[in-house]
Amino acid sequence: METQNRTKRNAAVVIMAGGSGTRLWPLSRKGRPKQFRSFISDKTLLEETYDRASLVVPKDRIFISGTEAYRDMILEILPGLGEDHLLLEPSPRGTGPAIGLIATMLGKRFPGITVATIASDHAIEGNAEFASSLGACIDLVTKNPKTLGILGINPTKPDTGLGYVRTGREITDSGSERAFFVDAFKEKPDRKTAETYLADWRYLWNAGYFVFRTDSMTDWLRDYAPELSEILTRIDGGAPLDETYAEAANEPIDTLLAERLPAESRIVVPTSIKWSDVGTWGSLFEFLVHRNNESSFRFGNAVELEGSGNLIYGNDTRTVTVFGVDDLVVVDTDDTVLVTSRERAGDIKSLIEELKRKGRDDLL
Repeated sequence: METQNRTKRNAAVVIMAGGSGTRLWPLSRKGRPKQFRSFISDKTLLEETYDRASLVVPKDRIFISGTEAYRDMILEILPGLGEDHLLLEPSPRGTGPAIGLIATMLGKRFPGITVATIASDHAIEGNAEFASSLGACIDLVTKNPKTLGILGINPTKPDTGLGYVRTGREITDSGSERAFFVDAFKEKPDRKTAETYLADWRYLWNAGYFVFRTDSMTDWLRDYAPELSEILTRIDGGAPLDETYAEAANEPIDTLLAERLPAESRIVVPTSIKWSDVGTWGSLFEFLVHRNNESSFRFGNAVELEGSGNLIYGNDTRTVTVFGVDDLVVVDTDDTVLVTSRERAGDIKSLIEELKRKGRDDLL
């Protein structure tokens, strides 16, 4: 698998590492968001993602996209990464402008290269299957350069916090993996609708993994997002990056471009990898206990007795002990402790707003 995939020198993988991850507070913060933290092993999520990407393309074809504020942190975590492998935004403007900037930068260095953009802050079980699925999507887009490729994940529950794609006609010459045209995008359904999606094989989770040719992306943005295209053209022509990029509207690539393309220009490769966007403490708990086949999960200096369904993170300086309680999230950091129920863990943004109201931005 690895030897085969490393021949993909006509492709690049760009790891998107600019997110803030506030729903995993207090471990994830503005100064060190979740992609730069360790949640599922002794490696950070960024390192885990980099290892997966290296199964798809050679390491000299792996690039990191993020904001200038995270430059030093990225190089600290990936010390072997060269500065020329950083594709940095001066400020966060959403995945639409970020992917446009990626296509502009890499298109100049490697004209017509196929690029896969993947998230830095997701948890995946099954690296070989991930590499096979993403590699198949890269091959399909390379063979059909006027298509936008998407990696679609087979849903395992009726999730109301994720977007979905509905598959259309199957592509008959897709190679070793099945592939379909994308009939429609469906954003964050209600519970009843999500249950119907789960029961219908045509619906897949949209994890935000996109594959495209740089020249095709440039053409699409010119046709469907002319304001952003004009900004990128000026940057490509030598205009100051900071002030010019700041003119771009903050918009995700999904609504900016993907949803506007005709169905015959959008393809999806389904994959059954075990996946989590690690969006909340609750979703992280579900991934960890399933992977480890345990009723609770403890990380660091943590002891649990007569309890179940708990997610406990201890720190290096003291031990967290949990006794006789169930279904809690307990996170101990150097300057604060979070205790909440797993049921309410997804509502943590309201707690962050309360801390802001009390003037405790130092904790964020």
